[in-house]
Amino acid sequence: MPTSYEHQISKLLDRFNFHFTKSQVKQVIDTVARSKDDFKMDVLSVVNTNTDLQNKLNELGLLALQLDTRQVEIFNVTQPADQIALNSLFATLQLTTEQSIIDAFPFPVENTTLLNSLQTSRVYPVLRDSVSFGGETYKRIVASVITDREIEEPVPASHLSASGIQLQNTNTTFMMKRRVRTQLFHVIYWCENKSRLILSVDRASMSRTACQTQLFIMRQFLMANRVDHGDPVNVFHAIGPMYDAVDGYITKVGHVTTDSNPVRIPLKGSQKCLKQDSYHNTGETAGYVHAKFSVTKKWEFPVANTTRKIDIEVGLMGHPKMLDTSQPLTDFSVNKSSRLDDFNFAIEKVLLHLP
Repeated sequence: MPTSYEHQISKLLDRFNFHFTKSQVKQVIDTVARSKDDFKMDVLSVVNTNTDLQNKLNELGLLALQLDTRQVEIFNVTQPADQIALNSLFATLQLTTEQSIIDAFPFPVENTTLLNSLQTSRVYPVLRDSVSFGGETYKRIVASVITDREIEEPVPASHLSASGIQLQNTNTTFMMKRRVRTQLFHVIYWCENKSRLILSVDRASMSRTACQTQLFIMRQFLMANRVDHGDPVNVFHAIGPMYDAVDGYITKVGHVTTDSNPVRIPLKGSQKCLKQDSYHNTGETAGYVHAKFSVTKKWEFPVANTTRKIDIEVGLMGHPKMLDTSQPLTDFSVNKSSRLDDFNFAIEKVLLHLP
C-alpha cells in the first residue's frame, strides 16, 4: 500500500527543517504558511491533483532518506580485483521483492502491521542507480534495514493506579521504556574514479552504538556479496587539525588534561564557538590541555536571496584511550545535511585533515 501524503509530509518535516522543506515545495506551489500545521494543510489541499507536487515530494523523499544525520565510514578500495567486485555488485544486485517496502519507497512503510511483519537486521536493497555530488559520479545502492529501538517516555495516566496518579499530580514523573519498530535507510556509494567507497547509515534518533551495529550489518552485506572492502579509514588523527583550522565553529570538544583527566565540553546556548569559551580557552593558553580525543565542528552557508543559513556539522567522537593505543576511529557523524553537496563537503573536510 502506498503511503499517504500526510505521512510523506510529516517524514520530510522530521528529516529536514521546516524552512528547507517549504522552500523546496514552493518551487512547484505557492504557500505563505508560517507553521508546520498550516504548511501541511496547504500541501494536502492540492497534492491529490498536482502531479508536479507529487513528484517533488518523491524527489525530496529520496533526498531525505540519504541525509539529515548519518553515521559514516569511508574505504579506499585500490585493488583492481576489489574494484571489479564492487562494479559487479552495483551492476547485478537483485533488489528486494518485499512489496510493502517497494510500495512505500522513498518513504518508510506507514502501516505498522506491515512494518512489524518485516524481518529485523535483514538488508532489503531497494534502489540501484548513480548520483552526482562533489563533482564526481557515484554508483549508489539504497537499502532498508528494520530494527527495534528503545524509547523512553512518561507513563500515561491511564497506565497508573490511583496511588500513581496521586503521586504524578504532586510533581512526580513516572518514565517507561518501550520498543519501537523502526525502518532505517542506509546508502552505499562507490566512486571508481576516486577509489572511494562510502557507507552511510541512518541514525534516526539512534545511539552511536546502535549505528555502529548498523555499519557492521552493511559491511557483512558487502562481504556476503563477495566484496572485500578492506579496513575503513582511521579518522582519529583528523581531530586535532580540524579543531585548529580557522574555519567553522567548534560545538563540542573532548580533551585530556596534563594530569590525565578526560574533559568533555558541549556548546552552551549562548555560545557560538567553544574557542571563545573562557574556561576552555584558559586551559589552552595555560597548558592544561594535553591532547584532544573528540571534536564536533559546524559550518554555515547562506541561502541565496534569504537571510537564512544552512548548517552542516561533523562529529569525530573518539575516546581518551585512543590517545595512547593504536585503536582506530573509523566512523564519524555528518549532522544536519540537507543537500548531497553538503554531505560531500563534510566528508572532504574530514579527509583534508588526515596526515
